[in-house]
Amino acid sequence: MTRPIPLFSLVIFPNSEQSTLIKSYKQLLKNHIGWFGSANAMAHITVINFENDLSLQLHLDMIREFCKTVVPQKVILNDWDSFGESVFFIKPDQISQQYLDNLIIDLHQYLGFKIKNAHAHLSIARGLDAEKMKKAYDLFRNSEINLQYNCDSFYLRRFNDQTKQYSDIVEKIDFGK
Repeated sequence: MTRPIPLFSLVIFPNSEQSTLIKSYKQLLKNHIGWFGSANAMAHITVINFENDLSLQLHLDMIREFCKTVVPQKVILNDWDSFGESVFFIKPDQISQQYLDNLIIDLHQYLGFKIKNAHAHLSIARGLDAEKMKKAYDLFRNSEINLQYNCDSFYLRRFNDQTKQYSDIVEKIDFGK
């Protein structure tokens, strides 16, 4: 039995120029290996998902309060990596990884959710097999990646049944405000 797609997703976006670059990477990969999971998804780092409106409404004020305490920080994503043969992604440098993972873990704990660890990353492709993963690595191995941006907010997205994407931005929640 497959789980339903969460209705809401709280994410971190890179800046618009970098989002466009990620979109071009996804298109290039799609031209080489065919369709894959997240091929059309906007560049993002997932923080937490909410299955329905009630679940979100129970936690949204707490998320806003949490964000008031967060200090923005420049983050750097600068290496290609994968989770086994399934997910190909761009990973943060060590300092950014620690900041982003702590941000995710701290929010979950603040909301009362159990979480043991996080592994913040920016997915390029999901659901790959061994052959497609090898092609992804071969394609990007010599491509230097160095995304840097100020991580200063969360974005709340709603899943759009018509587009089959998280294309509807509901709210931007700034840090430290």
